[in-house]
Amino acid sequence: MKRRVFRNTVFWGIVVLLLAGSLHAEQRPLIEVKAQVDTANITIGDHITYSIIIDRRKDVRIIQPGPGINLGMFEIKSYHFSKPLKKGDRIIERYDYVISVYDTGRYQIPAYPLAYFLSDTASKPNILEAPAITIYVKSLLKGETKHHLKDIKAPLSIPFNYRFWLRIALLAVLFLALFYLIYLLWKRKKERGYVFSPPPPPPPAHEVALKALKELYTGNLLEQKQYKAFFSRLSEIVRAYLEGRYYMQALEQTTDEILRSLPAEVRQDETLFAMLKDILTLGDLVKFAKYIPTEQEIERVKKEALDFVQTTKIVFFEPDEEEEKEKEQKALQAEKQEEK
Repeated sequence: MKRRVFRNTVFWGIVVLLLAGSLHAEQRPLIEVKAQVDTANITIGDHITYSIIIDRRKDVRIIQPGPGINLGMFEIKSYHFSKPLKKGDRIIERYDYVISVYDTGRYQIPAYPLAYFLSDTASKPNILEAPAITIYVKSLLKGETKHHLKDIKAPLSIPFNYRFWLRIALLAVLFLALFYLIYLLWKRKKERGYVFSPPPPPPPAHEVALKALKELYTGNLLEQKQYKAFFSRLSEIVRAYLEGRYYMQALEQTTDEILRSLPAEVRQDETLFAMLKDILTLGDLVKFAKYIPTEQEIERVKKEALDFVQTTKIVFFEPDEEEEKEKEQKALQAEKQEEK
């Protein structure tokens, strides 16, 4: 009887452990990506090993990191891609990069965007970012040399320095001449309204953007399959247009920062917001994840860029001459009534 109770206890204990293990396995995400370094504090020229570790299910497809990924100010010295490790229904991959930097200060290895597909038939990738890592680079110098106190020397006689006073006189003459020139320029500006001929006004932001898009579309980058160069230039044109049109630092911001800092008129317009997000997101995939877009995606983004600029451009209207005359007449009548 005791043996039977012991066997039943062992049997149900094993069943509970198996159920707990299966529940724990089900709770794991489809794909995990993390970035790490062997040290975050180095001196100038030291080497760091930066690693990207990807833990995914077998049926999840990824675009693997290449040897030329963007690591900010760090230079890639060498790299090593380990053989994938299979554990059950999961695959663990590791990508190691030996990097270095040659200046002191605080640097950041940017977040790496990993593109993955939930199935082999999926066409649109998802993005999962490995977090950014901060590195501190210190100088090799340990401190300044200690100075020893010395005895006081006897006072020296200072001879009259003719060259020094001649230089002072020349500087005084130059200062007076400069002051007189500034006075003449100020007087001319007061009389004419400007010192030199007024510069022509800069062209509107949409004209610059449309001209640049036309030159890009008529180029041969797509024929040569230089997708990264094409989408880098397209993203630069759109970001420069956003700076000129909405006065925002788009060229120095990430895609997420741009989308968050857009004016309300663009964020509240679902069509405009979706077009801009599609342009910038696809550009990031091609530039950083080495994603190769389809012809349909290329044509769609090209059209969206033109439509976005055309829709959001500022249109200037010339004042109506008749309306201006009516306003002047009304102003004269009002002045006459006040005099009476």
